[in-house]
Amino acid sequence: MADLNLDGTNLVLTGQSETVESPQRTLISSYWDDRFSRAALKNKYESTGSSTVMEVQSRIKSLSESLGKFRWSDDGFGLNDARLVVNDPFLDNKISASVTPKNEFARYYRMYSRGFTGGSRTSLDPGIYKFDMSYGSATKELNITIESGMDNDTVLEAVRDAVNESTLPVQARKITQNVPGANLDDLLGVGSSLAFSVNTAYSNNNSDIVGGYDGSTESEINSQLTFSDTSGHLISHLKLDGTLLPIGSAKEGRYDLSGTMAGSVSEFVSKGFDINAVSTLTTGSHSIGYSIGEESGTIDFSVEDGDTWEVVLGSIQSAAGGTSEKITAEVIDTKLPSPVYTGDDYYLIDGRAVSITAVSPKLGERLVLEPDAGMEVLGLNVTSQPGTDSVMVVNGVSEIRAPGEFALDHGRVIVELEESFGDTLPLRVVDAVSQMEENIGSFTDAYNDLRKTILPSEDLFREGFADMWRKPIDDNRVDYEWMGLREAEKDKVLWFDSDVFYSAIGAEPEKVRDLLDGVENGLVPLWEEINENVLKNKVSTYLIPETSLPGPWLPEPSPRTELELEQKRELVDTFDTALSFDFDKMPESTGRLISRKG
Repeated sequence: MADLNLDGTNLVLTGQSETVESPQRTLISSYWDDRFSRAALKNKYESTGSSTVMEVQSRIKSLSESLGKFRWSDDGFGLNDARLVVNDPFLDNKISASVTPKNEFARYYRMYSRGFTGGSRTSLDPGIYKFDMSYGSATKELNITIESGMDNDTVLEAVRDAVNESTLPVQARKITQNVPGANLDDLLGVGSSLAFSVNTAYSNNNSDIVGGYDGSTESEINSQLTFSDTSGHLISHLKLDGTLLPIGSAKEGRYDLSGTMAGSVSEFVSKGFDINAVSTLTTGSHSIGYSIGEESGTIDFSVEDGDTWEVVLGSIQSAAGGTSEKITAEVIDTKLPSPVYTGDDYYLIDGRAVSITAVSPKLGERLVLEPDAGMEVLGLNVTSQPGTDSVMVVNGVSEIRAPGEFALDHGRVIVELEESFGDTLPLRVVDAVSQMEENIGSFTDAYNDLRKTILPSEDLFREGFADMWRKPIDDNRVDYEWMGLREAEKDKVLWFDSDVFYSAIGAEPEKVRDLLDGVENGLVPLWEEINENVLKNKVSTYLIPETSLPGPWLPEPSPRTELELEQKRELVDTFDTALSFDFDKMPESTGRLISRKG
């Protein structure tokens, strides 16, 4: 083999050394391997990084959707009888639905009268009839006048109007049917009858009225609506019977919802004002006329010289709150333009406004305000919300509520209408355990899809990114295997064994609930928190820094981990040692080159 010449020095090959390659040479070789692998990684980063981020983000959102469908039944029945409500996906954000706990059953229809032949003359004598209507701790005395020649329909309508004009959250309705159960399945009266209902959306918000079931006295909510004669025998003539609470859990089945119109209460909001500014209303007395249903009156307040808007708005609030049980007022926060103009735009500053709202309006009741002349500065009618009743067609039957809480299955299923929609969409009541099993399988598949998306591109992400979701499973491996979730294969995907799940939930349901839905360590809330944080921070921020990848216009890659930082220090020391040698000095027996200079 030809000799080599280096700067005038002849070098000849003296033979192969049998010794193991030195650590310095291995480290140098691994350095260049790392450089080439980093270059390949850079190419992968540039060509697939953006698409990988988008795909991972999509998988995280899918996992979040699957987790959001998981719910544990809280209806108070054993797991064999527990129920859950399942919305059609298009019902999301349009309704909220739930199964009522067994101790809180509350029917919408509470009492029915007997049936009357509507056109026949009443058997009641002419005169004034008085009676008390009580709900919870609140009682109202009502009265009607019976005139000579009145028929039964007219009498029933007079009772209906008296009840509906009261301030209690009780609604009366006259129903006519030819056969028992034609209009309401448990209304047995034939002909004209009165049905008395209570919307729990109102009663549960009233501290004077206890909704649901009183566990201490074991009394039913239906018993809390009562009627009693105080003058005459009108109530005994109507023969009112309370409806019975349902027995057992909600029935499995489907409800087709359509023809909806989301309702709202009447509300008037004034313009915003600087509370420290002096009111521009004239000094003296002022009135705001109001009417709601059959009731009308005025909200009277006065303005003193030098009163600020804070004082005036407070006066209106106090006056409205003390005028009628059917209206309320509140001073609320708002924003208004600052008088300081920058030349480009106005700044917004904190202000205050007053809102006047109807309280527990009955069906068809609307609040109307008529401020006196000179009070246009308040702007109460500018931002008014007139209010509407809620309408929903359930299995072909139109129901109207004020507000939009509908009690289905005799109060065992509650549907609150939040947004109007026109399509016919299904709502299902299903067996809770079967639904939970389906949901666990669904979010297990979504987790596996996410993991299978990350792993092939794991080198593009910061260390430990993929294991963020795996950690809750790994931390409690034994318990999750006990309830049917175990890792498998080299990729550590999850397998769900439904037979094991049924055995676990039958043996220790509370332990299964804690593993899945526990506030502190439940798998579902932990994963939801991880998803929320990653999406909030943006998936792209979890990619390795681009400065860690080599390129013609980039400096030497920066270390990505503590291990790489230590290796880089070793490389620097190795090059300092390995490349600082004297070619003129004859190597020892381990060397391959000798000098033949001279």
